[in-house]
Amino acid sequence: MNRKTLLALSGALLLLLSTAAAAMAAAAGPAVTIRIEGAKKTLLLPTRVRGRTGWITRDGAPKGQCSATSAQGALNVATRGHWSGQWYPSYHEYFITSILGERPTGSNYWAIFVNNRPASVGACDIKLRAGEQLLFAVSNGSQMAAALDAPRTAVSGRAFTIRLVGYGKAVRPLSGVRITGNGIRAVRTDRRGEARVLDDHAGVLVLRAAPKGYVRTEAIVHVAS
Repeated sequence: MNRKTLLALSGALLLLLSTAAAAMAAAAGPAVTIRIEGAKKTLLLPTRVRGRTGWITRDGAPKGQCSATSAQGALNVATRGHWSGQWYPSYHEYFITSILGERPTGSNYWAIFVNNRPASVGACDIKLRAGEQLLFAVSNGSQMAAALDAPRTAVSGRAFTIRLVGYGKAVRPLSGVRITGNGIRAVRTDRRGEARVLDDHAGVLVLRAAPKGYVRTEAIVHVAS
């Protein structure tokens, strides 16, 4: 191998490594799942995202106050910046006023849940860990989070079991709740919070539940033929 060829290969390798390093640096936050529930409809189904390096500085926030790897950073990535808020310097935090075009009315506000538990701090102060579940929901403060547990994959024509639980002082099964989905017959959960679901069509099945007193919840099942 001659010197010119060696130099060209070395340059290409360095460019590849620097590009990969830049990509890794850009997506430096932990991978989490985020969901956004408006007052009357789901605005974003469960979506896996990563935060970025740097800081969220819109609406008057200075650098060094709101990390782009925080829950606020995950929201910024998931919505592609389609949110707004008022920055409060004394709290080093945003009061979120709008997400994906929805502004809560009356006594409602954007509540935040981490792993189905109400957050005790604002989104900028929530330090995320890999695999965590993040929920932003329009709430009046009385609703708790619910979780619909379903298999990630299923086979068309074969029934599978789902389970619905509610989070409060304790995690408990939610019975008698109607579960719906695209192209399936609605079912209701039993006393254990379980139900059997049958989908005769291949594709992406979105299961939904809206238990009273809880934020609505969804699960996505990929149904194979």
